[in-house]
Amino acid sequence: MDTRVAPLDGAFVDVGGRRVEVFDAGASPGGTPVVVLLTGAGDTARSWLPLQTLLARTARVISYERSGIGASAPGSPRTIDGLVAELDGVLAALAPEPRVLLVGHSFGALIARVYAARHPARVAGLVMLDATPDLLASDPVRRRGYRLYAESIATARRMLPPPLFARLVRRNALPLYPGRGPFLEALTPRARDEWHSAVAALFLGDAVDEMRAVLPGTVAAASELADAVHGDLPVALLTTGTYGRGWITMHDAVARRYPNATHRLSGDRFHNVHMRHFGRIAETVRAMHDCASGGLDTR
Repeated sequence: MDTRVAPLDGAFVDVGGRRVEVFDAGASPGGTPVVVLLTGAGDTARSWLPLQTLLARTARVISYERSGIGASAPGSPRTIDGLVAELDGVLAALAPEPRVLLVGHSFGALIARVYAARHPARVAGLVMLDATPDLLASDPVRRRGYRLYAESIATARRMLPPPLFARLVRRNALPLYPGRGPFLEALTPRARDEWHSAVAALFLGDAVDEMRAVLPGTVAAASELADAVHGDLPVALLTTGTYGRGWITMHDAVARRYPNATHRLSGDRFHNVHMRHFGRIAETVRAMHDCASGGLDTR
């Protein structure tokens, strides 16, 4: 029997008069949180497919494409306020009543943190996967490195003819998703083809604009999160060694802001941890979900 993961059917919701593509799978019993997956900058919700499928066995799980990505219409501001409002609009359309468990990768984790600070009654817990720290823009080395990476992608997109760029994406010849091997192996051929098509469209479209929004976003979020009171919100962080010891130190600082936080290291150097360790992450999210539902202790 083929155990590889097939694509999820997408749907659309209206957020502020704009069409947003969503993927909604599984079911949560009444009173239990809905899991919401938030992508990093310049990524597609289809990168969550193995994890979303695993989690949907025991909970309702939502992912969505942000403004201008996938089949989502452009037009939402790429600011922290705009991104948090977009998330709030998706939740208002799909899950207006239950609390949510936010699972964010990279920049998606920063969006999740700001949303939780603004809507504490709505958030049952946070899982942050190699999160973009709010202090990133204050670190000159990593700020410069991130800016160079984003501009190198912009240069490749500008110099390569679109058909060649798309062909290189399909052949995994561009260094866009290091460590994606386990992810691709988990997909059916159709799901793999859809992901490659989504990535090619993303980087030929709005990916670089999203990536350029990260550093201003960290600046905007930093003062707000510094003053936020998080109480006993359950939080789990998983950090990779991709960006060196200073990256881990910044994550240690993030963890200290949440009294009920656990912080673990992935043990490797692949930023796209959600594409490499989806089984391990599923266990963490399920434990958090059980805790928020009145069951297990995440510790």
